[in-house]
Formats: sequence, structure tokens, C-alpha cells
Amino acid sequence: MALLLFRSNRDVFVKLELLSGYIHLSIQVNNQSKVLLFISHNTSDGEWHFVEVIFAEAVTLTLIDDSCKEKCIAKAPTPLESDQSICAFQNSFLGGLPVGMTSNGVALLNFYNMPSTPSFVGCLQDIKIDWNHITLENISSGSSLNVKAGCVRKDWCESQPCQSRGRCINLWLSYQCDCHRPYEGPNCLREYVAGRFGQDDSTGYVIFTLDESYGDTISLSMFVRTLQPSGLLLALENSTYQYIRVWLERGRLAMLTPNSPKLVVKFVLNDGNVHLISLKIKPYKIELYQSSQNLGFISASTWKIEKGDVIYIGGLPDKQETELNGGFFKGCIQDVRLNNQNLEFFPNPTNNASLNPVLVNVTQGCAGDNSCKSNPCHNGGVCHSRWDDFSCSCPALTSGKACEEVQWCGFSPCPHGAQCQPVLQGFECIANAVFNGQSGQILFRSNGNITRELTNITFGFRTRDANVIILHAEKEPEFLNISIQDSRLFFQLQSGNSFYMLSLTSLQSVNDGTWHEVTLSMTDPLSQTSRWQMEVDNETPFVTSTIATGSLNFLKDNTDIYVGDRAIDNIKGLQGCLSTIEIGGIYLSYFENVHGFINKPQEEQFLKISTNSVVTGCLQLNVCNSNPCLHGGNCEDIYSSYHCSCPLGWSGKHCELNIDECFSNPCIHGNCSDRVAAYHCTCEPGYTGVNCEVDIDNCQSHQCANGATCISHTNGYSCLCFGNFTGKFCRQSRLPSTVCGNEKTNLTCYNGGNCTEFQTELKCMCRPGFTGEWCEKDIDECASDPCVNGGLCQDLLNKFQCLCDVAFAGERCEVDLADDLISDIFTTIGSVTVALLLILLLAIVASVVTSNKRATQGTYSPSRQEKEGSRVEMWNLMPPPAMERLI
Repeated sequence: MALLLFRSNRDVFVKLELLSGYIHLSIQVNNQSKVLLFISHNTSDGEWHFVEVIFAEAVTLTLIDDSCKEKCIAKAPTPLESDQSICAFQNSFLGGLPVGMTSNGVALLNFYNMPSTPSFVGCLQDIKIDWNHITLENISSGSSLNVKAGCVRKDWCESQPCQSRGRCINLWLSYQCDCHRPYEGPNCLREYVAGRFGQDDSTGYVIFTLDESYGDTISLSMFVRTLQPSGLLLALENSTYQYIRVWLERGRLAMLTPNSPKLVVKFVLNDGNVHLISLKIKPYKIELYQSSQNLGFISASTWKIEKGDVIYIGGLPDKQETELNGGFFKGCIQDVRLNNQNLEFFPNPTNNASLNPVLVNVTQGCAGDNSCKSNPCHNGGVCHSRWDDFSCSCPALTSGKACEEVQWCGFSPCPHGAQCQPVLQGFECIANAVFNGQSGQILFRSNGNITRELTNITFGFRTRDANVIILHAEKEPEFLNISIQDSRLFFQLQSGNSFYMLSLTSLQSVNDGTWHEVTLSMTDPLSQTSRWQMEVDNETPFVTSTIATGSLNFLKDNTDIYVGDRAIDNIKGLQGCLSTIEIGGIYLSYFENVHGFINKPQEEQFLKISTNSVVTGCLQLNVCNSNPCLHGGNCEDIYSSYHCSCPLGWSGKHCELNIDECFSNPCIHGNCSDRVAAYHCTCEPGYTGVNCEVDIDNCQSHQCANGATCISHTNGYSCLCFGNFTGKFCRQSRLPSTVCGNEKTNLTCYNGGNCTEFQTELKCMCRPGFTGEWCEKDIDECASDPCVNGGLCQDLLNKFQCLCDVAFAGERCEVDLADDLISDIFTTIGSVTVALLLILLLAIVASVVTSNKRATQGTYSPSRQEKEGSRVEMWNLMPPPAMERLI
């Protein structure tokens, strides 16, 4: 608010001013307001704005501004009479009115009979009054006060004086902070003190009694912080009438006023964050806001908030009435405002608060409870206190707000082959058991803590037995029996107060070796007695009993439950697979001891009483259906696996291994070759038979002659010649032999050997080509394989002869005749070529000589020349040299 221009005389004045940032023009004639014009465009923004006022037949107010697009012109008829003129005004004031007394002692403001308006703070330029420029130079010093030339403006907000996210407004002489709630003060440093309700679960509330009336339109707002889903926030009423109540219901705001339906909004408030909640009461309507978001409204009668009415915060003095509206509030409430009036819980004595509250169990600040004091974290969790709450650092495999949820199966408590199944507050180890016909019965009994209703049994099995007991329990007169009779599943039950025994038989055979899932259940599990039904493999129709009986609750007592059948004499018990049986959701586990746990944590259990171990690992499918046995092997289903009976020649789990009949080395003198269910011996030379065990006699068809003796060898035989015979078959006569010796030594030298005494010892000196002690051995000159290029060596006396291939020659077939032939061909071609060149050269020489002769003789006889010349010349030539063979 500021005065821009004031012009007047005794009867008329014109005032141009800023009101709430808007330009206002007012004209008063004879103390009566005649014209009031304004332009609703903010000009208190620190920018330059041009304002023009024109007095004519009409009064026109114009704001010329780049941001002013429309509605920046206002007009009204002139209130001045024809004999009055604005130019006749005696006094004109810019920026404010003088303060003081006139010469006659009359106050100026009273003289002009108008309320005081603050002086203008800012800059004015390009001022024209009655088309006359007004500048600081043409104004006398006595006619101005606190006016300077120029328009220098200091940025008071440059130092960011406003704290707590307050917005700084730069004024000409200072700054102003627009503070965010719940802060106030020149620099937004003071925070309204919050009230703590329900500290350590106490009950508290605040009462404000209004000291004035507020009419039928009010706004009531506050900051709220809580984690509780319910609690009364505020109530507005007097001694006889209840206006309105607002509370939390399942974490959402609820509002109720008499004779109107309850409003429950969708917005969730109890998230531990601070929320600004506003209640706006209008005629016929009450609206609820969260910050600036309208959450909803209810239609209500119009009433006026009168002096003496009461505002309750957090609860009511009547505890029962408070409980009807969510109970006492637990949390923090701060900066409660009725319209723009702050209702402080803890007013500062210097603030002169008009409303003094009544506080019951409400403390200053917003400190949370120590929620860890009660040690809320389970299973070794570490508690961390938070505002009105706590959090737990949970050990491994635990979860939940208080670490109350344990992932028991994460500890891997079950034996190998068993599956860990989570159950309420614990776990069970489930597996398929194998019964081999000799296994004993397995005894189970309740631990005495089962409280649930036992209304069904679920299990799976596969067997080929046509008559066998699966489960049996009895506590007279009640009993339970599940068996296979004549290949069909049979169920018997007598329970409760029923005198009738219920029996059910499956429609299909179940001893086919395939897996069957069975559920036996009460059709009405909520009744004391009910009919029962049997479901096998979920095939319809289900078999349902015609009579009713009770539940299986008698198994909760000290009742023995036997699983499986026992062998009696030569009659075998159950043979096949049986899953872990489930009665009313509680498993009959085959494992009484699990790794790391003395007792399982869940409260309700069936305990394994018998100590006999159970073989598990039974397969639900008959693996023989996949034909695992190869090469014609016969597959036998043994429930937990299979067994292949292999044909001859094969072994291994799947008959995949060919038996190595050579493994025992049956071939005595030969190499063994393995075959399917057989073997073959490749014998060494000189042996025969299936196992090369027979020594071949090579002398049976020998060719030794002249009385020679046959000696059998591995690769054939040899002839030991008699007398003076030699050769391979002793068919050649030896060379003359020499006999020498004495009474001690009788030595015969063969093949022309000489008997010689050498160093007092008789020895045979052999002729070339023979060796041996008696010169009896013909030296094999072919032993060194002297013939090359495939030549065949023939042994002769003291020499050898090579029989060469057609392309080779020489003593050892070392000459390659093909290379000599090619060399001769090239030699011949070269000689012929040289001869032809010589003939051509002689012909040229003869032609030149003849030409010269004709020239010297002067006569020329072509015919003679043709007849004799060339022959004579040829005869005169020297014969060519003999052809040489190039080697």
C-alpha cells in the first residue's frame, strides 16, 4: 500500500495509490466518493510500469505494461461539473502527504478529511501533470522530503537472509521473509513448538476455548505426523452441540458432522512423514485438504463459530467417547492455525497469545518412544530405534519386521534326498519311502500340541501288491484303516459319536505300478459329522460315502498310527513307494532326527516313535517305461531304481558294455579279437587250435631227401643232411671232405676244407663260400640284400647273382636304363640339329662361290649349275665328324 499522487482543493480530491499491489484511482467530491477505478494487475514486482490518468468526459485509468495483455484500462464518467476543472486544483502531492500542522494549527490529514496512506517507496520517472514535466530540478528544496535523483536499488536478498526455505522479498529499504510453515520470524528461524501426544502410550489431548466469534467461514489447519492407524485429530463443538470431528481410520482421514454421512478419504496419513491437513468450513459445505490437494467434502448445515466454542486436539476428556472416534492420538501435531491465527501449544510469554491452551499429557517437541526397550527383535536380531518405531537387523535366513520369520529350509536341515517343506512356524522333511516287503511298520504319534481340526488325509503311492495295508490307527471305538484290497484302494473310518463304520472303495485298480495321488476328506469339514469322499488322481466322479461319521481328531490324542504293513511268516509286507502322509496339513515325516535341530520349531507335530530307519528315494515314475536297458536287456522296476538283466556278451547298468571275452587271455600262442559273446584267436606261426594251444608239426610233409633228418621249427622245418649231401633238402652232393684226427679228436672237414693243426688244436680251414666248425655251412651271400631296385638275389658258391627288373641293369641292378635311353635320345637330337645347321651353312657358302665363278668366267650355264654345281660343292665339303654318344 502506497500513495502515488494526490491532487485536491477544498471540495474535490483525486488520489492515485497502490493497494495490495494494484493501481487504484479514487475521486471524492464534496466529501462523497464519486469514482473508484482499479486495475487487477500486480505492479509491486520491482519492474517499471507506466500509468496514465486522463480527465475528460470520462475518467480513464490506463496501465501500460508488456505483461499486461488485457483488462488494463478502466473508465468511469467524470464526476466534475462543467465549471470545475482538474487543472484548478491548488495542491498536488507525489509519493505521500506531508505530516504536520498548517499555519493555523489544523492537522493536514484532518484538513483533507481522509485516512492516512503510507508514503511511496520506490522510483518515479517521466512524470507529467497537466502536460508539464515534473523533475527534481524544478521542485524547490522546501517542497520535497527524502527524495533523491536516480533510481539505485539495493538487493537486500543477496545475502539470503531468509532461513528454513523461506522466500525473500526484496523491498526498497529492506527485505521481507515469506516463511514456510511451521517457521516464522523476520528470518524464518523460529519454529512453532510441536506437541507430542501419546508419549510412552499415555493418553493426552489439548483444549482451546475461542475468545471471539469467527462466523460461518473458517479454516483450521495443522501439521500431523504419526505411524498409528487410528486416533482422534480434532473436534470442534460447544457445550451443547457437536460441529465436526476428524480422526484416523485404518490410516486414512475420516470426517463426520451431525446429520451427514461419514467421509473416509483414500489418502494414507500414517506413514511417519509430516503432512499438512486443512479443514475448510463454508456455508453448507466442509472440505478436507492435504496440503493443496482436495481430499473430499461433505454437505452440512451452516453454522457460525461463536465465542466460547471449544477445539479439542488429539482426544476428548471423555475416554469412551474418544474411543468411538479412533481413540487417543499418538504422534506429533504442530502449527495449529485457525484462519491466520496460530494456536500455540506452548506460547511464549512475550507473544501475548490470546488463546491459552489446556494441555493433558502433551509434551514439547516430537521425540519418539524408545521402541527397543521391550527387545522386540526375535531370533538374535539387533534392534535400532526409530521415531515411534524400530527396525531389526536380522541374522541370516531370518526376516520380518521383528525377525520373526525364519527361513528354516535355508539351514538345509533335511538329509540328502529329502525335500524341506516350510510349514507354519517351522519345516518338515518330506520324501518318498521305499518298502521292500520286509520293512517293519513305522509308528507315529501326536506330540499333544495339535489344536487344528483334522479333516483330511493326502498321500501318494505306487505298488503292484493286490492286498496290503497302507495306514492303520485305532483307539476304541474309533479306528482308521487305509489299504488295498483286491487291487482297489479301500478306506474305513469310524469316528466321533457315530455308531456306523464308513467304507469307501476306489473305482479303478491301483496296483498297476504307477503313481497315484489320493485325498480322503470330509465333504463338510466344519460339521462334527460329515460324509467323506475319496479322490484318486483327481479323476471324477469322486467316491462319496452314503453315511456320515466324525473327523480324525482322535489322532490328536495318544493314538498309535502305523504306516506300512509288516511281513508275517512267508507273507511279505508292503512292496512299493509311499509318499510322506499329510493329515490335516501336518506331515508324518520319516525322519525323526534332522541336522542341527534337536526338536523341530513348529508347535503341531506328528512324531516318529519307531526307531527303525526308513529307506527313502523312491521314484514316482516307473523308469522302465523309458526302456533304459540296451541290447535286449530285461528291465526290472525296483521302485527306487531299476535293474537290467543283460543278455550274453553284455554288462553294465544299462547293458551298454560289451563283455571283453579276451580279458582272460584265452589265446595261448596267438592274438585275441573280442566279439559279441565270443572271441577269435589269430595264432602265431607253428600253432593252431581254438586257443592256439596245438603245436603244428611241420615235418609231417617234409621234403628232406637222401636220409636227411627233418627238424620242425616255428616258421617251417629244416633238413639235417646225412653223409656227403648238402642243400636245403639235402639233394646236392658235398665237395670232398677231409678226415683227420687222433685218438682224442676225430674231425671231418666238409666242402673241401683242410684239416689243420692250429695252436695244438685241430681246426677246419674252409674254402671261400663256406663256414662253420666243419665247413658245413654254405655262406649266404644274399643275406646282406645286395640287390637294389627290386632285384632278386640268387645265392651261388662264394658269390651271388642279381636278377634285375627290365628297367635296371648292372651287377647289383644299380643302372637305371630309362635314364640312359633319354640321354641317348637327347644326344641324337643334338647331333642331327648340328648336322642340319652345317648343311645349311655350306649351301649358303656354295651359292656365294658359284656366283663369283660366273662373274669371272663370263659365261653362265644355268642348267649345268643346276645339274652339277651343288653336288660338286657338296662333294668338296669335309665329311661331318662321327656322332658321339653322350654319356
